[in-house]
Amino acid sequence: MTPLSKWCVVGNVPIPDLAPLARSADLDGLRVYYRGPDDAVLPDGPFALDVRTLTLHQGARHEDHRSFLRVEPETVTVRVSPLNEDPVYYAVNRLRGLFAYFTDLLLAPLVLPALGRSVEFTRTSPGHGTDTPLLGVSRLPYGVLTRTRLLGGTWLTDASDEYDPLAGFRAPHRDDPLAAGEAQIKALTAEIERVDRATPDGTRYATLLSGGIDSGTVTYLAAASGLSVTPYSVGTPWGDELADAAELCAELGIGLEPVHLTEEQIVASIPEAVRWLGVTEPEVVEVALTATTVQRLGAVPEDRVLLTGYGSDLINAGLYRPYDHRDELIEQVLTAVDRTRYSNELSNRMPLAYGTTTHHPFWSWPVMRVALETAPECKVREGREKYHLRAAMGTRLPEPIAWRRKIAVHHGGGLQQGVIRRLEKETGTEERGRFYAACFAELVLRAAGGELEPADPWSLFEAAVRRVRDGADGR
Repeated sequence: MTPLSKWCVVGNVPIPDLAPLARSADLDGLRVYYRGPDDAVLPDGPFALDVRTLTLHQGARHEDHRSFLRVEPETVTVRVSPLNEDPVYYAVNRLRGLFAYFTDLLLAPLVLPALGRSVEFTRTSPGHGTDTPLLGVSRLPYGVLTRTRLLGGTWLTDASDEYDPLAGFRAPHRDDPLAAGEAQIKALTAEIERVDRATPDGTRYATLLSGGIDSGTVTYLAAASGLSVTPYSVGTPWGDELADAAELCAELGIGLEPVHLTEEQIVASIPEAVRWLGVTEPEVVEVALTATTVQRLGAVPEDRVLLTGYGSDLINAGLYRPYDHRDELIEQVLTAVDRTRYSNELSNRMPLAYGTTTHHPFWSWPVMRVALETAPECKVREGREKYHLRAAMGTRLPEPIAWRRKIAVHHGGGLQQGVIRRLEKETGTEERGRFYAACFAELVLRAAGGELEPADPWSLFEAAVRRVRDGADGR
């Protein structure tokens, strides 16, 4: 299936290069360009846009953990959620009084010239959460309410910060491991059932099942809730967890669909992973590679709603580092969650482009809240991570399944090291971040010509390799 990016741009200047790509409207001095799901049409008057789903609503919308963009006569308001999974970018030419908000970083080479600004890359990795690889383009920070309006013939912007809910979790109070795990299972079940209620009757579901407790828990709860769910488990040339996944499926009495990916398929997905993420940090790109490859190849039927276990490692101390005091583990968890507010690893841009639906139950706020209320002594005990979750699932599944040792998704099966070895061979350098930055540069070059989706991944891959070998990657 060929992806088609979905996005929205709101500014106070015509952007001619966007006109043939999207629906457009002029609302009292504001220009709107919109390419939404299901070929949605812009309303005649004011509207609000859900930034995650890119669906339009007439009138205001305000949900505590959703980002929105609202367009009214001579006013545009953007509210960024505290979790900030889906980015909103901002570019301005203050000298000329021109600005634009947009939801896809790859639109920058089309937007910046209309603002009278050139397209230039930063010479180093972005050093702050609101920075991007492009000069003059910033990402709006989490928990901010920004309003740009026309006052006395001049466009003025004001912004205010909202309370950061993460700040309220430095003294977690759930101190019984089994009770804390059960509370999280209850919240997860409620989230899965909420998703199912909001989904048309007869919808079939899928999970990406590894050998770990996170995807295993989601798969178990989906099946226990009566959903028609099929688990898919990925194998690579560097290894797989198919036997572990099959063990859980046998326990649940459901079939397992193995997905065998080749090295070529995985490395060819790197440019697309960079494209949908809009970041070039190596660990983030490599975490996204499995899901990107599965999506790109259509390994999971597009009519299935995908449920993942992503996010659990972050909120449940699944990747903790050695620590001496409980406060250090609390800080590790909060810092891990904070990083996702700029990594885009949980964004909805790729599923939207492919017309598919993905949910991350662990990343719903009720589930996150229970996890962040859980004391570090419950999360790490007797040398085991996610102890509380395992304890709760241990009352539902055999001990070898609930307590199986597992490593991170991009490490599982040796994927990360396999990709690193391939990139070192291709580029001649151990600095793989240079290759990811080169991929982004090639994507921007093509986007400037109107190609917003990577049509030929190998062309991009090979061009990025040449950039690195020629020292033209900007690093």
